[in-house]
Amino acid sequence: MLTPTPTQHRPDQPAEPKKTVKMTPSRRRAGQTPLALFVKGLFRPVFKGLYYLLTGMRTHKLLTLIVVLLLLASVFVTNYVAVGYLPFGIANDPFNFHVHGTNGGGDQVKNWLYALRNGDSSTLTLLDKDMQQPPDVNQLVSTYSQTQAHLYWKTITVMGVYTEGDTTVDSIVEVDVSANGPGGAVTGFMIWHFVTANLTIGPTILKVNLVDFRAPL
Repeated sequence: MLTPTPTQHRPDQPAEPKKTVKMTPSRRRAGQTPLALFVKGLFRPVFKGLYYLLTGMRTHKLLTLIVVLLLLASVFVTNYVAVGYLPFGIANDPFNFHVHGTNGGGDQVKNWLYALRNGDSSTLTLLDKDMQQPPDVNQLVSTYSQTQAHLYWKTITVMGVYTEGDTTVDSIVEVDVSANGPGGAVTGFMIWHFVTANLTIGPTILKVNLVDFRAPL
């Protein structure tokens, strides 16, 4: 049996050259830039601390609850001692002017404004009885009340309270109002100035004055 001779390259035939593949350099990711590494170095301890804190809170839930309650209690007590009322306006009466252990006539100011809003002429007359020059109650009601002037009182805000050397108290109150005009709703505000005092008969309004009544600029 004849077997074919193996195929051999002829000596005069050059070998095929090897192909070289050029490696394309990969672009550096945005997170590997020097600035990104610097920022990561700054925030890494913060995030790590938050991670350990949350892990500890999950592990010791009762202790965490006690710490949070103590922190909130300290905030409430500190705020009450510093300014005389609880934080976030809780149980805070803006008409309590906190003058020498009294409300400084704030209740009378509040009653006067609410009586004007409701068109209560009788209450206004009683509250004005100690004024030297009381305003015209009927004119006030017809001009500024909700019942007759058709003004809608939206918010009443005490803007400032000032104690004077003669024991009187000056208070500035803003009343935001709106009315229906031919072209739609019209907004405005009133600024009232009150002078109150704590006399022998009790807290009393001595003077009331409308400082401004106009639409916002």
